[in-house]
Amino acid sequence: MPQKHLDMNTPTLSRPATAKLQHGPTAPSFYNTIKDYYNIAGPDYEAWSKDFNMHFGYCKNFTDIFSLEKMLYRMNDEVLKRLQIPTDIPIKIADLGCGVGTVARYAAKQYSNTTITGVTIVDFQLSKGRELINKEGLAQKVTLVKDNFENSSFANESFNRVYALESACHASKSNKELFIKEMARILKTGGQFCIADGFLKQDKKLPWLFNKIYQKIIRCWALPCFGNINAFTAALKKHGLSEIKVEEISVRIAPSVAYVPYTCIKFFITELWKHKSLHLKKERWNNVYAPLLGMILGLYRKHFGYYIITGVK
Repeated sequence: MPQKHLDMNTPTLSRPATAKLQHGPTAPSFYNTIKDYYNIAGPDYEAWSKDFNMHFGYCKNFTDIFSLEKMLYRMNDEVLKRLQIPTDIPIKIADLGCGVGTVARYAAKQYSNTTITGVTIVDFQLSKGRELINKEGLAQKVTLVKDNFENSSFANESFNRVYALESACHASKSNKELFIKEMARILKTGGQFCIADGFLKQDKKLPWLFNKIYQKIIRCWALPCFGNINAFTAALKKHGLSEIKVEEISVRIAPSVAYVPYTCIKFFITELWKHKSLHLKKERWNNVYAPLLGMILGLYRKHFGYYIITGVK
């Protein structure tokens, strides 16, 4: 497990100093794979979104289809709206798997009474995110910390709200139980959560072609596996979370997925213009392959879907 570090400016309290961290051969190897992927391919996400919205978009109205960036921000709105953030009291929010903090910065500007702590294990995301936070004058509102969302340094019940936008997929096991257990621990009683991500729909044997594509995607995107929606919701209940609502929004994200081929072509042209070649590191090629294959995966609606899951502690 990567070395933990809690930024001294974080608005939450850390665990006692006696808390031990996992190191060495007992650490799951995919943490390093995740870090390598985002440290190398992370800057390329600017080709997808000039503001580094590192997720798919939400199409609410027909006219949304003409602007990818608009749909990406729509998704931010959909997640934040489901958190039912009050506006009359101070609210502490955790962004678990925050990327470069784009959603956190957006939330801070939309809800003046909030302070947001973003969690990531990726050095590039920390440095780029902090640069953008300072550029936008949000240092008092948004903090990014290097920590692990499956075993964080936060004190129990540190946050009023928690969300994870296309990051829970990086958690271990198909039920993502370590992630859920930690989310439940740091969420205050009565606090709400929202998770948006892709999930497998069943445990049955996958069709041959689907399975080949699926295995390639999880390798490319540095995922241990996608979650299973039934196992995931069962784990939520197991750890004391209630009022769980599961919404499939696959149709809503499809228009943003349709931008993938255009984005890849734009990326290749830019690379050729800047460097006169396409000699890319493996992680950067993987960042091209995965979304293209994801377009095919999404066609298997019987086996795969995109969901927003909400609930209360």
